[in-house]
Amino acid sequence: MSQARGSGYAVVLAAAFVLWVPVALFGAQGYSGLIGLTGIAAAFFAPLRKTNLIVIAVAALVLWSALSSLWSPETGSAVAGALSDGDFNVDAAGVRILLTALAGTLTLAAALRIPPGRGRKSLFIVGAMLGVHGLLTLAMALLPDTTLSIYAPFSDPHIEAPQNILRSANAFLIGIPILLGLACAFAGRSSVAVCLTLLAISFVAFLQLGSDVALLGIVTISISIGLVLIFVQLGFRILMCVIATVILVSPVLLGVGGAALSRTDVPLPSSVQSRVWAWQLTAEKIPDRPLTGHGIEASKEWRDTFGDRPELLRQMIHSTGVDDGRWEVYRILPGHPHNMGLQLWGETGLIGVSLAIAVLLIIGWRLPPPGDMPIPTRIAAASLIGASFALFSLSYSVWNEAFWATIGVAAAGVILLDRATRPEETPEP
Repeated sequence: MSQARGSGYAVVLAAAFVLWVPVALFGAQGYSGLIGLTGIAAAFFAPLRKTNLIVIAVAALVLWSALSSLWSPETGSAVAGALSDGDFNVDAAGVRILLTALAGTLTLAAALRIPPGRGRKSLFIVGAMLGVHGLLTLAMALLPDTTLSIYAPFSDPHIEAPQNILRSANAFLIGIPILLGLACAFAGRSSVAVCLTLLAISFVAFLQLGSDVALLGIVTISISIGLVLIFVQLGFRILMCVIATVILVSPVLLGVGGAALSRTDVPLPSSVQSRVWAWQLTAEKIPDRPLTGHGIEASKEWRDTFGDRPELLRQMIHSTGVDDGRWEVYRILPGHPHNMGLQLWGETGLIGVSLAIAVLLIIGWRLPPPGDMPIPTRIAAASLIGASFALFSLSYSVWNEAFWATIGVAAAGVILLDRATRPEETPEP
């Protein structure tokens, strides 16, 4: 790809981040469409002519996951609705993930071809839009009633609007790594103070919004930064090995450990307690099909209720103080386990988990050592890994393509940061 075309793709990424904020404010589900647009543009700017080990490993994981739909109880048509009616939708999770992985691969491949020293104006646009997103997140935290009144004409202020606000906060968490990288690149001697201030203000905003997963994200970002600053040769490998280990032992860590925790008298927030029960149920399902799993999105069909588990029913009544019969028909696992590692075990089995671990280890070993990266890139890359792991651990379904699309767009932003902050290469005479 010529330098002109590389610089042109930087403009595409800037345009994508202009759309970042409105997509986030309306629930972040539109990021799957956004990665589709950047992927289509990438196909023209940098058609994928060769692959590498990371692409092959990701393709193997995605294809195995899609194949598991053959034995999944949650099956349906590949598409639903019609374009003419405005309700067209890709209904099959395997197809959605496959398309998202393809678009993400094209996007990242094109971003990697941006020449060093190019795209600085585009980077400033990216930073400006993420800054706007941060200010809006802080405003929503400080002015909740005003925020809900603004959302009221567009969404239910009691259910849908609060969910959209929390999803927007999660999206901003994924954008924070780029802002940290920008601070390291352009704040000079004040870069440490700016980064700490950004993390502190974000923590307060997430605390006010009640987003436990975003709060965890600030912690995992901080730990990830510390690792790559201390271990300048092995930092990324350590990060990926830790995540891979957590996935490997998640049935014991979350299933058995969660069951032991729920039997104690330790008071837990309702959101944490509900996740613990969902983890217990998922861990119980894994031995039924340990090798291949129950199939993609099978957890949607795990309809066990608290009435089916008298011990859990007693715990629910005790923790809520509500004993009017509602919990007897309430599902223990409402849709998915809220932990992607555990969900991989339950739905894709040991084969899927092994492929996921292989992807993580290959990425860890293919990334340059942290010490070989410029500080802004090192901080941004480590932060993105940390933020993603937090959401991976407590939030979305592993088949939520909008989540992976958000990661893909943000990763392209980190690559743009790296390219734009490097010195421009001068052609040899």
